[in-house]
Amino acid sequence: MSVVAPFARRWRRRRWPRRLWRAPLLVLMLAVGAAQARGLDALQARADFLAAERALVQGDGESFARLERALRDYPLHPYLRFAQLTADLDNTPDAAIERFLAAEPESQLAWRLRRAYLQRLAAAGRWADYRRLYRPEEDVERRCLYLRALLETGARARALAEIEPLWRSGRSQPDACDPVFDAWRAAGGLTPERVWARIRLALAAGQEGLARHLGADLPASERPWLTRWLALRAAPERLPDTGAALPPQPLRAVILADVLTRLAARDAERARTAFARWRAALDLDAEAADRVRAALGEALVERGAVARGFALWDGLRALPETRDAQERRLRAALERGEWAWVARWVERMPEGEVKTDRWLYWQARAEAELGHPETARALFARAAHARSLWGFMAADRLDLPYRMHHRVTPAEPARIARIIALAPVRRMRELDALGRDTEMRREWRALTRDLDRADLLAAAYVADVFGWHDQAIRTLARTDYWDDLALRFPLVHRTEVEAAAHAQGLAPAWVFAVIRQESVFARTLASHAGAVGLMQLLPSTARDMAEALGAPLDSRWALLDPGRNIDLGSAYLARLQTRFDHVALATAAYNAGPARVARWRPARALATDRWIATIPFVETRGYVERVLTYRAIYAARLDSAHPRVRDWLAPQVAPAEE
Repeated sequence: MSVVAPFARRWRRRRWPRRLWRAPLLVLMLAVGAAQARGLDALQARADFLAAERALVQGDGESFARLERALRDYPLHPYLRFAQLTADLDNTPDAAIERFLAAEPESQLAWRLRRAYLQRLAAAGRWADYRRLYRPEEDVERRCLYLRALLETGARARALAEIEPLWRSGRSQPDACDPVFDAWRAAGGLTPERVWARIRLALAAGQEGLARHLGADLPASERPWLTRWLALRAAPERLPDTGAALPPQPLRAVILADVLTRLAARDAERARTAFARWRAALDLDAEAADRVRAALGEALVERGAVARGFALWDGLRALPETRDAQERRLRAALERGEWAWVARWVERMPEGEVKTDRWLYWQARAEAELGHPETARALFARAAHARSLWGFMAADRLDLPYRMHHRVTPAEPARIARIIALAPVRRMRELDALGRDTEMRREWRALTRDLDRADLLAAAYVADVFGWHDQAIRTLARTDYWDDLALRFPLVHRTEVEAAAHAQGLAPAWVFAVIRQESVFARTLASHAGAVGLMQLLPSTARDMAEALGAPLDSRWALLDPGRNIDLGSAYLARLQTRFDHVALATAAYNAGPARVARWRPARALATDRWIATIPFVETRGYVERVLTYRAIYAARLDSAHPRVRDWLAPQVAPAEE
């Protein structure tokens, strides 16, 4: 198929303004057509490429050399050179490695080769070469080695200025960082304040061994403070007896907050008494006081002292920094139907990212429950502006249309043309043809690593046109442009989805929503847990469903076939729907497993929105919200007969059976 065809289809589908696209598309078509005319015969080139790879593995140097020379103009030729250089990297000449790095320094192959080469240079103590070839990245060990290279090559001041961010970690850093930290210590950079800051991070991460190790860098007069802190962490009930020996502020409030938080988890009432005693010291550090109020309020509520717990929790400051704690207390109030507290706490939330459509919806629900219908309607109307589950449910309450607001990605034609002509994109097209998705993703990450927003918009457009939907969706997300629903919610494998959904009695929009959440349409994706393919099926689950469908699974890799994966995933989703007879519960079970969801079922009938909002697992709660949101969007995209959430989401969750 010509590369022009997908662009033409996309133009028709999206109805781009002709005045904006006619000339750029013509230029793009001509450019791509010319590139194809100059290229090698694709099928033969791919066959020769695979043969060259086999020859290298088999040690057939003569065949490899012959094939490699013939493929100099093939987009994947760098992969042959990379394979040749890394086959015996320890004995590969420096000049050959550096020629490859210079040829395309930002390609993903160059990054991989550079990392291996840097390791060789560090082991040999070739610090000048390490400094020359290093590129900034997130890997801590390589960053420390780079700082050591600076130290060893006369750039001491520059190295010392960059050490603190590596030091400020709550976990042990690689051994390669020790010489750098030693130099910083010798230069006087390791002040007591910095040591205490890292001790706090270590204890927050549960790394008490690291905290003890760091204590050796404290002044002798301050080491007993750490000893007392660690002792109180082990036995927080001793706080009333030893609190007077705590250090002065600001460390006193930090230690009190940490110990009282731990005590609250063991003995909430005793922690409440201790909090009253030490409140004056805690109030000198508002952040520390917030930590204690949140932990103690939650502990009291969980132990049945609801009134005292909510009253204490009420003292938490409503700031962006306390967002998580605010949401925990709101969910506790929702779970118990404490509508006055819900309304009060949402009203206090800061506007913007904290007071989202979710919490506007729940403020409206609370006001309705409290007998304030006009206030509730106004809040539901505000929430209904959002394209989310809560926005859709708010719109359902008022019989308002959903605000989908689809707008195409504003990608510039000139940027699209430039990106499609880049070598990484040409390589990705060949890797796609060979089914090498991992290499494709590496190429895309390298290509888009440093692009500005306008180029990212163009790159997302290009990826979508070529059918690299996972990359298109994730790239567009980096631009914070959320309105291109055709790009963000593609109808890939529509025939297979609709056939499987109808066979199982499911809405196709639901199956699409699960695929969108599970794999973002990356067909070869495999999770750390072993789940595979578009619907991320565990092999054991897939085998069970295959047996039930009368078509046993030959191997785990059969799950990479989109049609097979969709058939089995849809069958599993249908099984969960049959078991739970509720879309929200079945969706939760697809993520967390049916056994957990059975335990989460309420003892008595509960409104579905409350059940979703109070799902115990943060991951599953977010999963359900996203899948149900996506289902509503896909229902609109498919012109479903039941496009509204209220059409397919039962209003109540039935109680667990005795």
